[in-house]
Amino acid sequence: MSGLAETFFRLARVCLLALIIIMPMEAITAAREIGLAGVTAFMVLHLWLSPAPRPLRATPLALPLVFYVLTAVVSLFWAGDLHYSLRELRAEILKGLLLFYASAHFIQHERHLRQAWGALIIGAAVMSMAGLVLFFVGGGNPLETFVRAGSLHNGYGSFGTYLVTLWPYLLLAPLAFADGRWRIWLLALIPLAAASAYLTYSRATWLGMVCELALCFLVLGRHRLRNALLAVLAVLLLLGGLFMVPGSSHGERWAKLFYEPETVGGTAGDLFSLWSHSIDELADHPWRGIGLGRHSFSKAFREFRETHQPLLWHAHNMFFDLALQLGLQGLAAIIWVMASLVALLWPRSPPGREDALHLFGAATAIMVIGFAARNFFDDFFADDGSQLFWLLAGLALGGRALLNKALDRQDA
Repeated sequence: MSGLAETFFRLARVCLLALIIIMPMEAITAAREIGLAGVTAFMVLHLWLSPAPRPLRATPLALPLVFYVLTAVVSLFWAGDLHYSLRELRAEILKGLLLFYASAHFIQHERHLRQAWGALIIGAAVMSMAGLVLFFVGGGNPLETFVRAGSLHNGYGSFGTYLVTLWPYLLLAPLAFADGRWRIWLLALIPLAAASAYLTYSRATWLGMVCELALCFLVLGRHRLRNALLAVLAVLLLLGGLFMVPGSSHGERWAKLFYEPETVGGTAGDLFSLWSHSIDELADHPWRGIGLGRHSFSKAFREFRETHQPLLWHAHNMFFDLALQLGLQGLAAIIWVMASLVALLWPRSPPGREDALHLFGAATAIMVIGFAARNFFDDFFADDGSQLFWLLAGLALGGRALLNKALDRQDA
């Protein structure tokens, strides 16, 4: 029986590693669905057939995740389109949690985490290279913004979010694989991904990645207060430089920001309109959600949609979107999840070279912060963006469980 359980684990590993690589590739959604179903089914069979005691992991996120699911279920009572929100409940929350727990149980040895990290690196290399090649083949010019890098994803926004999500893992990979022959290629991948991110001309992507870069220096330094001040200064300088290059302005009149923000115009002006409307709606109905799913905004606020440009079909802010969809209790739930991940995984001291478990945990804590910063100006906590978030969170907590198990053995 244990031999059959091991076979199912190996099949789950193949599905998971393949899924990590292909997840951001828009054209192969069927393969992504097969991979997700495969890793879930094979991991369940592995755990079922494993000899007792089975290594079941509720994870420290069990309580906030239960609360998150309950807020989504309760929002169905007020959903503007019940069938749509039910589909979103299955597609976003059910799939995400299945992937989260499958990933958390996948890490049974440090080599499993290294294999998953390697798959992340392969996926990032493919997407970054494709982003540059397709940008120039499509007529892109680094001095103009008519063409924006989207790689093999469904657009520059999703591609930028993918890069923000993987950026801390790329930055810390040379330390985790410090003695490997691939270290030079890992170092080369960092500027490649940065160049692809720049060519998205997405200011939120730039913000997320610059913040993550500063946080990586903070995590690795031994004088954290001094490094924190240096990190803040570096972020301000980098962002100041980026906001002077082509693509940094999307039609805004920033001089009006402080006395007439509604007339700033450009992308920022659209966001002010959306967020002002969202705040008014939340003030009227703080606990009554409109139903899960980004399209619920268009279904619930038809008058706003009819009087604004077509791109403003949701709140363009992950936190406003979740608050509108699930009520303030849903917003509290996801903040609870993210804050718990950062608190659990933030390293108390700088991780050492080759310490993959602690380094991956640190990268995940940083990823959560960068992901939140990027999605404060849009909402890509959906589809493959949210699935990758849950997958990485599960892998990190699986690694944490492995560390705790090793500590328990030492104490015994």
